[in-house]
Amino acid sequence: DYDSGRVLAEANADERMEPASLTKIMTAYLAFDALKEGRLKLDEEIPVSEHAWRSEGSRSFVQVGTRIPAEVLIKGMIVQSGNDATIAIAERLGGTEDAFAQMMNAYAQKLGMKNTHFDNSTGLPGATHYTTARDMAILSQALWRDFPEYYHYFQTPSFSWRRGSARSHNRLIGSVEGVDGIKTGYTRASGFNLATMAERDGRRVIVVVLGGDVENPRQA
Repeated sequence: DYDSGRVLAEANADERMEPASLTKIMTAYLAFDALKEGRLKLDEEIPVSEHAWRSEGSRSFVQVGTRIPAEVLIKGMIVQSGNDATIAIAERLGGTEDAFAQMMNAYAQKLGMKNTHFDNSTGLPGATHYTTARDMAILSQALWRDFPEYYHYFQTPSFSWRRGSARSHNRLIGSVEGVDGIKTGYTRASGFNLATMAERDGRRVIVVVLGGDVENPRQA
């Protein structure tokens, strides 16, 4: 329950799991914090490094050596789950992705995410990259509480930029009453992950599922 923080149902809520692209919720949290404090501007053009461009896994449509507006990278990270866009943001805010990951861990501790550690900004597998369903619920609650003015990026079903376009992996948006975010994630190691929120009759609830073995239950 968003307002009270009371757990309505749980199973293995403190078991350490790989977050996959749910990691990007924390990357977005730090980006939103930078926007709110004026350390980052939506129209600021951010360079795409070779490290970002060569990222594995899910990618958006950025090219090495180009400069992309921060807002486009944020949409590429959230809507398309692009690892390249995510790393570009991480490098802008942290100098390097490794330094940014340390920032993520500091924020996690501040929020009370006691069983979370990030090795990177994207959610690609790492030796000490893990979280729990409870911690992801804490992060989801904080995202809505602290940055309601930026949460709409997690509600965006699709976006286009130049010759590229992308559709959100979160098929619950627009198909399940009240659902207005947040993020899906998948790697072979993690299975299918989902953190989502829904509001009905004035009540907001948060749901986190980690380690699903098939995709469809994320949409049940």
